[in-house]
Amino acid sequence: MGEVVESGDQFVVEHLNVGNIGLFNAVNASLDLFAERIWIGELGISTEEWSDARKSAVSDKLLDEFETFPVFVSDDEFEGHYSRFSKQLIWPAFHYIMPEMPHWHGWEKSAYEAAMSTCQKFADRIVEIYRPGDIIWVNDYHLMLLPKLLRERLPNAKIGFFLHIPFPSSEIFRCLHVRKELLEGMLGADVVGLQTFSYKRHLIQTAKRVLGIEGSPSGLVLDRGHVIVGQYAMGLDPVGVEGKWSNASVGELIEFLHEKYAGKQLLVGRDKLDHVKGVRQKLLGYEYFLNNYPDFATKTVLIQIALTTTEHNELQVQVMDVVNRINSKFGTIEHQPVVFFHKDIPYSHYLALLSAADAMVITSLRDGMNLTSHEYVICQREKKSPLILSEFVGTYGSFNGGALGVNPMDTRAIARAIHDALVMSDEEKLARWNFLHRQVLTNSASSFVASFISDIRSMHVKTTAS
Repeated sequence: MGEVVESGDQFVVEHLNVGNIGLFNAVNASLDLFAERIWIGELGISTEEWSDARKSAVSDKLLDEFETFPVFVSDDEFEGHYSRFSKQLIWPAFHYIMPEMPHWHGWEKSAYEAAMSTCQKFADRIVEIYRPGDIIWVNDYHLMLLPKLLRERLPNAKIGFFLHIPFPSSEIFRCLHVRKELLEGMLGADVVGLQTFSYKRHLIQTAKRVLGIEGSPSGLVLDRGHVIVGQYAMGLDPVGVEGKWSNASVGELIEFLHEKYAGKQLLVGRDKLDHVKGVRQKLLGYEYFLNNYPDFATKTVLIQIALTTTEHNELQVQVMDVVNRINSKFGTIEHQPVVFFHKDIPYSHYLALLSAADAMVITSLRDGMNLTSHEYVICQREKKSPLILSEFVGTYGSFNGGALGVNPMDTRAIARAIHDALVMSDEEKLARWNFLHRQVLTNSASSFVASFISDIRSMHVKTTAS
């Protein structure tokens, strides 16, 4: 979770707030479960020209100060594995976007070879430091090939693999040219964890069809034994978020927002600007809302934080077309109906925005769990404002009954949900928020880590006993 910054022959290590911060926070909230914890990962810069002495010095510093062992890969390996195989093949397909040549290059043989080479280097590093009794937690789609490599070299190791993104239906997954390799890679683990029951069902059905193996409600049966395929709803650390929310600076920002938008109802959103987060669909739904509920035209403001990504830059043009159209038609000198930030904001500002909102709108076309919705619920301890949530977000399974569910492809449904949220009675707001809050507390980061680790331990005992 750090980045090495070079300056001549010197270097410093800085925290890098990208990657799977949710897992980082979840594990840190569950330290009582571990006697020791070690992170293993790639660095944030090119290391191809580094000397062995430089690599050794950086490795020592990362271990001493960050409990981290680095994996050094070449520039070609990183580009092929991360930029092409992971981001242009697996990620689109798992979000129901079929990666087509020549626009994407994840199908290329060299991309798969780079992914295998990178995962082999991860395996080398893990085997180097492994001690009997260790639990190896392999995390997310970038390393789907790794569990099998580890199982071949550490046949008795306790291995878990967790996938944070959706697992697609069999009809999608079977189109991948490396479908067998990905499945066999994941099933090197004792436990394969997914976010929702539907993702679990997809994986079991797909493995049965592609690999011709037997399945059960709890997993899959391989020659070496049973592999648990489980549902583990990832959450956040409520105590940690509440502690930051209680900071005086957040309270001051909330007051500022109340004054700045006095007499207005605030809709908020914070999403990556990519094709699956549904930012454009959200804006189209808001536009439909303003057209069909004209009394709200000068009384509502949508504040959208759009996080920059390296992919799909053409989407920004499509999104800004809708933003400009809304502001041109419904805006005045005194009123701007859409406030669009194409950048992230400080975390304290983010918490204040969630707290001041009259509704949050999440319209992802596909998503893993989406912990933004959990943060929103915690920040709404005072206002109890409604949550509008896509039916295709992993969180929807546990939030259904508290959130206002929408099909993000139905602009009329989004518009109706916005209207329903803004006119909702205080009694209904309270009942819905209480339901959501219970779910956030139940499906916390610590319970997620505890259940996953427990199943790895218990499954490994059963496997070795048999």
